[in-house]
Amino acid sequence: MLDTLGVTLPIVQAPMAGVSTPALAAAVSNTGGLGSIGIGAT
Repeated sequence: MLDTLGVTLPIVQAPMAGVSTPALAAAVSNTGGLGSIGIGAT
């Protein structure tokens, strides 16, 4: 999974609508995890 997705850490941030922001997804992605944005996040 790590090679397929191109991530370095086996961490997947849950896409939680309303509380996960683009900044949080970027922070997770920038540190090697898989960041996600929930539907409805602004």
